[in-house]
Amino acid sequence: MTANLPTDGAITHVSDTALMVAACRAHENELEDAFVRDPFAARLAGERGVAILDALPHANVVRLGIAIRTRFVDELLLDALAKHAVTTVLSVGCGLDTRPWRLELSPNLRWIESDFADVLDYKDRLLSGERARCRRERLAVDLNDAAERRAMYETAGAPTALMITEGLLLYLPAATVDALASEALSHSGVAHWISDITTSAFSKVLGGGADTMRPIRHVQASDALKGEQILEVLQRHGWTTSVMRSYITDVGFVLERVRRAMGGATPPRLPYPPNDPTGVHRFARS
Repeated sequence: MTANLPTDGAITHVSDTALMVAACRAHENELEDAFVRDPFAARLAGERGVAILDALPHANVVRLGIAIRTRFVDELLLDALAKHAVTTVLSVGCGLDTRPWRLELSPNLRWIESDFADVLDYKDRLLSGERARCRRERLAVDLNDAAERRAMYETAGAPTALMITEGLLLYLPAATVDALASEALSHSGVAHWISDITTSAFSKVLGGGADTMRPIRHVQASDALKGEQILEVLQRHGWTTSVMRSYITDVGFVLERVRRAMGGATPPRLPYPPNDPTGVHRFARS
């Protein structure tokens, strides 16, 4: 990310997806019935983020999906902070997330954002006049580098931490996902882990059989895992779901908006597999 970003809708690097996600939050913020509010999103998305989003097939579905995911991550985060003695939040692959600025957080909460240096520089530049509501720190990390991952855990320290990997794991090499799941247990103070999981079965139903991941395939690792595989890796290493928000059963609040978009008609019930784990999970050490 540079000061002279192109304005076309091509996704050329995985960090471009952060602009697209910010554009989704910016669109949501303008709605009267917004599921989340983010007054900083439009600034961060810029023209390029909007162009990337608008160029996607089924952009309206993507906008809605990101709004729901953002709301669920917010809910599970705030619930964890209220119920558990979390002293540090480690937001891995944070992209253009603005939770340290937009959520009501304790000023004593330590919040570490890790991502590529150019992503963090871009965000710092555009939010330079804003004050975070917690003790926000930044750390440039290449997650595929074992030494840089160790430095990330060391920076987070020993006290009870909560890790967030929102919209991240589906892009990473299989070995990196496996390392995160193992190392977060053995080398860090991470006790809670919030991550989204989208199974291939859910995506197939939602896309009507089409490949919903096609627009980002070229920026995923060649051996990137499917959602169900990611979940299996986390569970195998000792992470268990303590709380979950399902994209299938917990989205009743979305129905009225969908009905309005369909002219008052009731949306069809899609044939999702029973007990599909698609949604946002808060994992805990087993």
